[in-house]
Amino acid sequence: MTGRTTPTLRFPGFKGPWRATAISTLLEKQSIPVEVDSAHAYRQIGVRSHGKGIFYKECVTGAELGDKRVFRVVPRALVVNIVFAWEQAVALTTDAEAGFVASHRFPMFTEKDGKSYLPFLRHMFLTKRGKLLLEIASPGGAGRNKTLGQQEFLKLKPVVPDRAEQKKIADAVDAVDTKIAALTAKRHALVQFKAGLMQKLFSQQLRFTRDDGKAFPDWQKKRLGDIFTWVKTNSLSREFLTYDGGTVQNIHYGDIHTKFRALFRQSAETVPFVGAKIGPKAFSDEEFCRVGDVIIADASEDYADIGKTIEIVEVRERSLVAGLHTHMARPKIDCLVVGFAGYLLRSEPMRRQIIRIAQGISVLGISKGNLEKLTFLLPHPDEQQKIADALAAMDAKIQAVVDQISKLQAFKKGLLQQMFV
Repeated sequence: MTGRTTPTLRFPGFKGPWRATAISTLLEKQSIPVEVDSAHAYRQIGVRSHGKGIFYKECVTGAELGDKRVFRVVPRALVVNIVFAWEQAVALTTDAEAGFVASHRFPMFTEKDGKSYLPFLRHMFLTKRGKLLLEIASPGGAGRNKTLGQQEFLKLKPVVPDRAEQKKIADAVDAVDTKIAALTAKRHALVQFKAGLMQKLFSQQLRFTRDDGKAFPDWQKKRLGDIFTWVKTNSLSREFLTYDGGTVQNIHYGDIHTKFRALFRQSAETVPFVGAKIGPKAFSDEEFCRVGDVIIADASEDYADIGKTIEIVEVRERSLVAGLHTHMARPKIDCLVVGFAGYLLRSEPMRRQIIRIAQGISVLGISKGNLEKLTFLLPHPDEQQKIADALAAMDAKIQAVVDQISKLQAFKKGLLQQMFV
């Protein structure tokens, strides 16, 4: 615990040290028991970890609640999930939760004697020091044994300013949160629009025309095995990879699942390196990724990621290989425009086929033999280019918003570090 009593960054007009103040002085517990009617329907709340807010549970009858004790949700209160408080499961209730109920696991607190501002306390508990305070009040082992002791919680002494300064700080952080929420909604809308555009393009509901206005020829049916040939990949697990620099970078299937974009640009992605013990000579010339190569994740625990694909559209010579649980497909005939296959293999018709050929119970897999049998309709190269350009433009718009969100999140992190003690 730091001994500081003033923050690094402070609004003008506020002076003097902050004071260590017991939660029992700042907050008042609200507990309104509900007499359960077996015939009545009740809606319950839950609180997510890491400050992710409140969620609504399925509506249940009083009969289904049985002897379970429930309490009326108090609007505009600080609510804590005592089981996961150590994971910062804290939130604020709103008027939207009026009429809901919560179990004893979700104690609620309101401001006391004008000494606290709830949004400030919520933000405070989401800082590193706030997390430490919640851990102190949650003794026990790992997981569900680390339950918040409510008396221990009330005894905690965060270092806080007076209410006026609390409000000023919280309002500033909330303003950033509002911008992040707006950008997140914009990103979601763009992603949905792109998905709709892809559906229309690859179902041919929407067709491009030539520059002179004339129609492109009909799309031709192809098998994946007619277009691509397979290239050897390695089986290096994470323990053989490093982010500390090296000569050769390695595409791991887990990164295809979680972070790589459909069109892979080596200079724009964070890719681990092969460890120093395994040099470039361990790979043949054929094994190094080239522009136009398609990398397919051949293993996943769920259908959403099985067969997820990226296309290499920018890569340095002899600097990138494909690794564990990947298939690398290289075009063997000159009929694909660079940047088209990455979208084609993520289109809805292709995803449906890939899901059908996935095999396994706990872990799904797809074989090269089954992938070769996949069929698709291939447009004229000039139409491919127009499709790829349109979808790449959408991706650029989405990425611009993602970058804005990242910058604001970094700015918010700085505020929390500098404006709280």
